[in-house]
Amino acid sequence: MARWHVLLIIGLAGIASLLLASFDQLAPGPQLSFAMRLLILIQPAILTVAAVATGQALAVRTGLAAPLVDSWLQGANLRPILRKQAPPALAAGLAVGLLMSAYSSLILPSVTDAVTMAKMTAFNVPLVTRILYGGITEEILTRWGLMSLFAWALWRMAGKGKLLPSLLWAAITMAAALFAAGHLPFLFAITSQPRPLLIIVILLANFIPGLLFGWLFWRRGLEAAIFSHAFAHCVNALVS
Repeated sequence: MARWHVLLIIGLAGIASLLLASFDQLAPGPQLSFAMRLLILIQPAILTVAAVATGQALAVRTGLAAPLVDSWLQGANLRPILRKQAPPALAAGLAVGLLMSAYSSLILPSVTDAVTMAKMTAFNVPLVTRILYGGITEEILTRWGLMSLFAWALWRMAGKGKLLPSLLWAAITMAAALFAAGHLPFLFAITSQPRPLLIIVILLANFIPGLLFGWLFWRRGLEAAIFSHAFAHCVNALVS
């Protein structure tokens, strides 16, 4: 088994977990059949395959890695890597989880009308889906796929010299911005004219965590970003 096999399996597991989410809240009319739910998953599944392939081809060229997966596949001792990844991942996850809780309980209600807020809270996403899709698949899509692509493209444009931290921060920012923008279709699915302030709040609430997860990917490896993102959802579930 190779690295890309592991990432593809866990990424697609996150896609499959979307079957547990209440898509019916977003689709007017009769309840969606199981076949229709499967069809909805085709596009994110294709994107996940593309992200895994992109990261596999480009990440190592820019110093980005998945050291825990690689060490596991090689049968090496995982403890040194976990000791390096776990503390910053858990600290960032705790901070993001508390931010998520404040966002959903305090910030969001203050910038959202009652009807839109009711629709947003009616869309039920189980914790297992938040962990598997949010924590794993989103990190494979955004960090392993997009951030690796941006870092490689910037490195190429800079002349293939030393990959400066400024270029990696640019890649982190670009990936975080797209990660934030990726949450807007859900908003427009439930309201055609959201308040401008609501749009800004949603973008910032996802952009800031994206920066932290991107930094973790750069400095500690993909698994640190995954652990942090998944832990953030656990913290949010506990304190909300």
